[in-house]
Amino acid sequence: MCGICGIYNLAHDPLPDPDAVGRMAERLIHRGPDSHGKFALPYLSLAIRRLSIIDLETGDQPLANETGEVVVVFNGEIYNYRELRETLLAKGHHFKTHSDGEVTAHLYEEEGPDFVRRLNGMFAIALWDSRAKRLVLARDRAGEKPLFYWQRGGTLAFASEIKSLLEYPPISRELDPKAIEQYFFYGYFPAPQSVFAEISKLPAAHRMVVEGGRVQIDPYWRLQDHLRPPGAGAWRENDEHEAVEELRLKIRAAAVSRLVSDVPLGVFLSGGVDSSAIVAVMSELSPGNINSFSVAFPERGYNEENYATLVAHHFRTRHHVLRADEPSLREALLALAAYLDEPLADPASLPTWLLARFARREIKVALSGEGGDELFGGYPTYQGARLADYYCKLPQFARRAIRGAVERALPVSSSAAPAGLFLRRFFAHAERELAERHLIWFGMFSPTQLDRLFSPDWKGPQPPSREIFGPLHRALEGARFEDAIAELLYLDFRLYLEDNLLVKVDRASMACSLELRTPLLDHRLIEFAAGLPSSAKLKGFKGKSLFKKAVAPWLPREITERQKRGFSVPIAQWMRNELRPMLDETLAEEKLRCQGIFNARFVRQMLAEHWSGKADHRRALWTLFVFELWHRQWVARS
Repeated sequence: MCGICGIYNLAHDPLPDPDAVGRMAERLIHRGPDSHGKFALPYLSLAIRRLSIIDLETGDQPLANETGEVVVVFNGEIYNYRELRETLLAKGHHFKTHSDGEVTAHLYEEEGPDFVRRLNGMFAIALWDSRAKRLVLARDRAGEKPLFYWQRGGTLAFASEIKSLLEYPPISRELDPKAIEQYFFYGYFPAPQSVFAEISKLPAAHRMVVEGGRVQIDPYWRLQDHLRPPGAGAWRENDEHEAVEELRLKIRAAAVSRLVSDVPLGVFLSGGVDSSAIVAVMSELSPGNINSFSVAFPERGYNEENYATLVAHHFRTRHHVLRADEPSLREALLALAAYLDEPLADPASLPTWLLARFARREIKVALSGEGGDELFGGYPTYQGARLADYYCKLPQFARRAIRGAVERALPVSSSAAPAGLFLRRFFAHAERELAERHLIWFGMFSPTQLDRLFSPDWKGPQPPSREIFGPLHRALEGARFEDAIAELLYLDFRLYLEDNLLVKVDRASMACSLELRTPLLDHRLIEFAAGLPSSAKLKGFKGKSLFKKAVAPWLPREITERQKRGFSVPIAQWMRNELRPMLDETLAEEKLRCQGIFNARFVRQMLAEHWSGKADHRRALWTLFVFELWHRQWVARS
């Protein structure tokens, strides 16, 4: 695990500031505190900060082929590097190290830019071919490892994090208004946009080839190519039995491949079915020797400690529990404002950072369970989609009566599962187009709130709500689905997983110099899941049916039968109590007016309604609060 960066002049003119890449690399030291390296030509500089995981003695980067004509810096892990190495040795290649990264240089010699298709892993790669004068950048299929870039005229700069790019003087900190509007709806920045107008993200499963003064970006893998086609036929009982057996083998193989390490490793254990299945495989290979880590909250509605402890006792892990209280969450909030160079409105980033820092005292690599919900149908919103179909078939007068009854009867909630908040959104938007209503249910600000959020001087001629679905339509372009649930699963994989969950776990873990691996995002497992019918994933209103059947023989019954609960933070109550003074000061009316982005009166109205208990604005206010803390750190100070 590492941080990479580089600067390239496409015309091969000398770089005006040869030392810039060194400053860029220093900003990535948290991603790679163990060593650093650099490759330099008059017109090209590549740099690396390394976190040593595999081949501690000889694996320092940059890495090269036998002649030194192909040079690589990369961030991540290649899990099939041993098989690739054996194949390459048989073809006459000679290796200088035992690292996983060196195989990429030799594989490129054989296959050119298509080498990336052969890799099974999480990675962001920069490869220079001096013979072809070609630079290749690539990201892994799911988007576990980040890569940002900037291009102006004949110069290209890239880095694992935005903070590194901002060390290059020509790059502006001008904000992107459209991307910010999208942030306040999604809670994150959908690729390829970033918060800064001049900086872009290389999307997951894409490569950039820079050659002959031209930059070409294209996908080398597409999830839509592996979807079960419409009209594929009925799903028979025997099909399900075979799928359960195959899924069980693929989960085990994916977890085993991610246990390769020359340093201590462990697992993040929430007590949910995904992380518990990973613990089961790890314990099968090394019984009684697994380090597991979980976080506990004092608030009962958010605390999953009992489930995590049950799994830890069942598999006899060496279990470590971090007790997160208000002071520690506040510490995480302020720390992440400094580490996150883009706002991220997911409150779970706080306990993720705390858990990563806690685990780093014992281990250097952790496995985690991200991806299971998006692949196998774990979110309640998928059940909501089916309910919405039934609701929309009712006569209009009946729908109107139900909405009115819900508004009158449901209390404002501050619990971990805010039924009132969700049901109000459900009925308000159930009649919208499928994908749009799904994102509104997930969203931070509703479209109506979004149109009131920004000041008149900030908004363009179109209301924000008219343009917020652009990333949705780009994600769905060209894909064909068996049914509505398949469409929503695909959408969540392409947007929510890539640009929210994986950003959260990467930034929070790497801020603590901890490598986090996600077995359920092995691309072979992803492709298998995409080809399954929705009826195998969501049976009636029970999610993850096939996945639970596959792992049921490994786990206590209480785990496979428990209700889904997200890894979250009690922010609604926190903002009404301990965090209220800080929230009040950060969102002070005079500060917002001076900043000029937001409608200060509307923001203060939302605060008053939330504090009084008249409304539950937890999502919207948290999204705004996180943005303001970020803006203070990354824009106002500069």
